[in-house]
Amino acid sequence: MEGSTEFKKKWRELRNSIKVPAKNATNPHFRNKYRSWDDCEKALSDAGIYSHFRTINNTDQAGVEWWVEIDEEEVLVNVCMVDKVKRDPQASGSCYTYALRYCVTTYLGWGEPDDDGNEAMGFEPAQQNATFDMAKPSAPPKAAPQPTATTVPEKSPLAAISPEQHAQLLIMVINGLQTKEGWSAFYSDNHLELTALQADDQQQWQKVVDAYTARKLIILENLSKKENQDGTAE
Repeated sequence: MEGSTEFKKKWRELRNSIKVPAKNATNPHFRNKYRSWDDCEKALSDAGIYSHFRTINNTDQAGVEWWVEIDEEEVLVNVCMVDKVKRDPQASGSCYTYALRYCVTTYLGWGEPDDDGNEAMGFEPAQQNATFDMAKPSAPPKAAPQPTATTVPEKSPLAAISPEQHAQLLIMVINGLQTKEGWSAFYSDNHLELTALQADDQQQWQKVVDAYTARKLIILENLSKKENQDGTAE
């Protein structure tokens, strides 16, 4: 960040006065909570911060620059760019919305937003509820409630493995996906595992995201080849 010594001093004071907003918004598709942009913007306004964002859009990415003004001095404090999953207005819009909050929350140490991030990175909700393949017996004993999609067993076998091994296991599953339905269901079926990995190791989580995005392209390419072969056979 470039700026005068006086700007940096006052900017530090303003940052310390910001009241961190709670995660009050809920994504109905991914069943997670996040800080809405309205709440983030209000927190900045309440602290007396005057700022604006400039959008950036190129072929493969879209994002924002965050500019802050203090005593008529305007300084670029952060930039966030998000890779597009598709090259259309909807993908760019998801990138912008995600980048706005990501630009602010990561800079201020509030953690990473995750609702539009799912859409921007290509994660899609499945049409069915996630079960983690935990089959329920027909007559479960009352004293032993069965785990659900939002309940993690106390002694998970993944607790004993490293984030790198965790990522490798998830990538193995991803590379075995053959259909659009399976690809779409992967996120909901493994939402808790992905969230845990992201908290443990951002770099390993990113490897999983990259593999997930790449697998979609492979599946679409294979489906296209199959359709062409079927058309030729007819």
